[in-house]
Amino acid sequence: MKLVKSILFITCFVVFSSNADAQRGMAMTRVKEISVPGESREKLFRRAKSWLNGEDDVKLERWTDVDFKLEATKTMQYENSLVLENIVLSPNAALRTKGKMTYLIKVTVFDGKVRIEFTNFVHEAFYNRYGQISFGMILANDKAPLGKCFEDTKWCNAVWNDMKVKIGKDCAILEADAQKKLD
Repeated sequence: MKLVKSILFITCFVVFSSNADAQRGMAMTRVKEISVPGESREKLFRRAKSWLNGEDDVKLERWTDVDFKLEATKTMQYENSLVLENIVLSPNAALRTKGKMTYLIKVTVFDGKVRIEFTNFVHEAFYNRYGQISFGMILANDKAPLGKCFEDTKWCNAVWNDMKVKIGKDCAILEADAQKKLD
C-alpha cells in the first residue's frame, strides 16, 4: 500500500510540474551566425567589441579575452498602438503597457565566425496614474502567460505578439549592423 501511494504521489507531481512548465514556456531566443572566412578570433573579437560599444542603448557588461565571449544588454522603448474592433478595454489600457524592454546579447567569437544570441527579453511597463501592465519575461509562446494581463484575452495576446514583432525588428537592425562591422 505504501508503494502504491508513493507511485501515485510521484505521478501527480510529474503531471502537475509538466503543466506548470507548459504554462511557463521557453524563453524567446534569437541566434545569428556571421561567417567571416579567414579572420582570426582576435581580430573578430576586437571588431565585435567595437560593434557593441558603438550601438545606441547597448551597454557592454562583461567580456573575456580568454574565451572570446562578450555580453551586453540592450534597452528599447515599447509603446503599443493596437486597435482591435469589438474589444472592450479599461480606459488607457494601451498606455499601461508603455515602458521598456531589455534583453541580453551574448557574442561568442570563433576563427572565421561570430555567433550572436539575443535572449532574456523582459518587458517592464512604466508606472503611471492608470497603473501598469508589465508582461515580464517574453516567452516563445504565441499567447500571453496567464496572470500578466487582466484585459480582454485577444487584446493581451495581440500586445504580446506585437512585442515579439518589435523585438524581431530591433534584433534585425543589430544583426545588420554587426554584419557590416564584422566584415
